Amino acid sequence: MIRKIIKLCLRNRGVTELLKKCYDEVRAETYTSAIPEAAPIQCRISAFQGQRLNLLVPALSIQHVFGGISTALDFFSHLSDGIENVRIVLTDQQDFTHGDNPAFENWKIGNLEDQDFSGRWIIPAGNRYGKTLSVGKNDRFVATAWWTAISAGAIQAWQLSAYHLTSPPKFVYLIQDFEPCFYPWSSRYALAESTYHQTDNIIAVFNTGVLKQFFDDEGYSFASYYTFEPKLNQCLLSARPKALTQTREQRVLVYGRPGVARNAFEVIVMGLRLWVSRHPVSAWSFVSAGEPHAPVDLSHGKKLIPLGKLSLEEYAMELGRCRIGISLMISPHPSYPPLEMAAFGMQVITNCYKSKNLSLLSSCIHSIKSVSPDEIASSIERLTKNPGSTKSDTFKIEQDLSICFLDNANFAGMRIPILKQIFS
Repeated sequence: MIRKIIKLCLRNRGVTELLKKCYDEVRAETYTSAIPEAAPIQCRISAFQGQRLNLLVPALSIQHVFGGISTALDFFSHLSDGIENVRIVLTDQQDFTHGDNPAFENWKIGNLEDQDFSGRWIIPAGNRYGKTLSVGKNDRFVATAWWTAISAGAIQAWQLSAYHLTSPPKFVYLIQDFEPCFYPWSSRYALAESTYHQTDNIIAVFNTGVLKQFFDDEGYSFASYYTFEPKLNQCLLSARPKALTQTREQRVLVYGRPGVARNAFEVIVMGLRLWVSRHPVSAWSFVSAGEPHAPVDLSHGKKLIPLGKLSLEEYAMELGRCRIGISLMISPHPSYPPLEMAAFGMQVITNCYKSKNLSLLSSCIHSIKSVSPDEIASSIERLTKNPGSTKSDTFKIEQDLSICFLDNANFAGMRIPILKQIFS
């Protein structure tokens, strides 16, 4: 059908010109000078006088609560512990019901135009054109992504003017990656990078010391900052002892997210194909977890079988079943999957990035310096030739990972100092 349309267009100049005109009009309509997620949150004076802690987070529905948002909610839960007046402002989500995330069934749900009350509130603000958020003099904010940091800075400036403050209030900026690199060199890149400047009134909280080191190396400086290290999810922690005693299969687990460029799915597939071409007859099998995708042909009858987005229980089973893991992250953040795989005793292939080198954290982790198909294939070659015991060396794993992964993320330790700074 498409070929017929193309041939018709080539024979009929009038049709070709009409299609071109339609294409140009559609393309012009898709151009925009706006970046929706960075649209300002307009504020209004509030009669509410109490101290209140606010979280600016893109969404709260359960399908969005993983990775960075999950960590942000965990951090905010610890930070706001014992505080009576707490509000979560959803910067990207237009509507929210308790059915969207039953974990917040005891919270009240309001709208931007509602009167201001004490207690624990959720305010969807994804549709905020012509509407205002009630902000008091003693409201303090926690930003969780670059566009929420822009909103927090603008609210901070509004408070300074509206309440005739002598200095702008501080806000907390949870930094979980170098976010400009989520985009090609562009307006979003520039806006994201701009949030790392003029930081006198920002309290930065870095997700891992490895990420903080990258910011230091790149010349960014924050007057006040904290770092935390990741911890193993409680469900995985409970499943780990049993998994460490299991006999492992000749099975490779790939952290496969084709929709997330920084996880370099294509390079992983190229590396697998290269290894399979060198070993057309082998007993090894390959599975992918993270995102759903079609099975990927690796040649010689081998396929990368997608498991999709697993439940934590299913994920734990794979971590105990597979012998080798591959998880790339083209970013200064270590990412959790390589650490989770290593904590379960798998031999893990990941990548270095600038000062990031996870092989320094665990003998189970093998960091490649050059992200290429040949490096991946060569790493698989080494690990399949010398995979070690089919059971995990539990004592060695505990020694390797207890400092950097199993016993950390102590948000409670930074709670009091941060609250003193932002409410002083």
